[in-house]
Amino acid sequence: MKALRRVLWQVLTTRVAWPILITIGLLCVASLLALELSSPENADRQRINILVAAVAGVIMLVPHFQVVGRLGYGMYGVGVLLLVAVLFAPEQQHTHRWFLLPRNVQFQPSEVMKIAYVVALAWYLRYRRDVRELRGLIVPFVLTAVPMMLILKEPDLGTAALFPLVLYAMLVAAGARLRHLAAIAVMTVVAVPGAYPFMKPYQQKRVDAFYKQFMGTADAAHYQAEGYQQRQAEMVLGAGGLTGQGPEAAEHLRQGALWGDYTDFIFAVIGGQWGFVGCLLVLVLYLAFLGASLEIAGSTKDPFARLMVVGLASMILFQAMINMYMASGMGPVVGIALPFISYGGSSILTNMVAAGLLLNVSVRRSGYSAAAVGYGVAARA
Repeated sequence: MKALRRVLWQVLTTRVAWPILITIGLLCVASLLALELSSPENADRQRINILVAAVAGVIMLVPHFQVVGRLGYGMYGVGVLLLVAVLFAPEQQHTHRWFLLPRNVQFQPSEVMKIAYVVALAWYLRYRRDVRELRGLIVPFVLTAVPMMLILKEPDLGTAALFPLVLYAMLVAAGARLRHLAAIAVMTVVAVPGAYPFMKPYQQKRVDAFYKQFMGTADAAHYQAEGYQQRQAEMVLGAGGLTGQGPEAAEHLRQGALWGDYTDFIFAVIGGQWGFVGCLLVLVLYLAFLGASLEIAGSTKDPFARLMVVGLASMILFQAMINMYMASGMGPVVGIALPFISYGGSSILTNMVAAGLLLNVSVRRSGYSAAAVGYGVAARA
C-alpha cells in the first residue's frame, strides 16, 4: 500500500499526467451521459465497469514498466492461447469472440491481446537496429499476423484492422525506413480485395453496403436491407445539426431505432444529442490524449517505454478513428467500440490498463533504462 500511495502521489504531481487523467475522466462522463439517453439499463452497469477498470489501471502503476516488459512474451503467449480457445467457445451473435463467465459476464480475449501485443512488440523492438532493413521487419510482421489471423477467424474485422496500424506506428517510432513501410502498405492494399471471398456472408454484405453507398448506387431496397444499420446511424448523427437535439429527443433511441447505439454506434448518439459541437469535443479529447501520450514518449529515456507508449496511444486513437468513420458512413460497419465511451467491460478494462501503463511511464520516464540495469534486475525510478 505504501508503494501504491507513493506512485499515486507521483502521478498527481506530474504535469504531463493531468491531461491523460482529465481526458479519460471526460470521456467516461460522455459515456455515462450517452448511455443514460440511449440505454439507461446499461448506464448503471457501465458505472461498475468504469470503477473496476479504474482500479485495474491504478494497479498497473505499481510495477516498474521494465517488469511489465519482461513479462511481454509470456503475456503474448497467453493471449494467443486465449484467442485459440475462444474459437471453441459457444457461438454468440454468430461469432466466437467471447467467453461467457458466471453471472452472465462476457470476456473478450482480443482485448487482452491488444495490450499483450503492444508490450511484446515494444520489448522486441527496443534495441533492434535491423528494422531499417526488410529482413528486420519479418519478426514484427509475424508477431502481428498471428493474433490478427486468429481474430479474423472469430470473426472480428474491426479489432483485427487495428494490429497493422499499430504495427506501423511502432515501426516508425523504432526507426524503420518509411519507403519500406510504404511499399508493404501498397502491396497490402492491392491484395486486400483478394480477401473478399474469405469473408463471412454478413461481412460481405456490410462491405457491399458501404460500396453501394459510396458509389451512390444504393436504392430504397438497399436501405431497408444490408444498408439499414449504417443509414440509421447517419440519420441519428445528422439530425443533431450544430448543437444537437437535446436529451428530450432521445426517446426514439430508447425504443430501439438504432441497433448498437450503446456500443458500436454510440458516436451517432453523441452527434444526435449534442450535434457537431459534441462530436468535435470528443475528437479534441482523443487528440489531447494522443498529444499528452506523445509528450510522455518523447521525454522518456527508455526505448521500450517509448515504444510501448506509442503503441498504446496509437491503438486507442486508431480504434476511435475506425469507430467514428463507421458511425459517420465514411467506412464499412466492422463492429468496434469507441474507447472509454462504448459500453462494455472488456473494452473499458483494456483502455484503463493502457492508460495505467502510460501513467506508469510518465512518473518514471527520467529513470534508468534497461541497458543500465540489465534484464534480471528491475529498473529504479
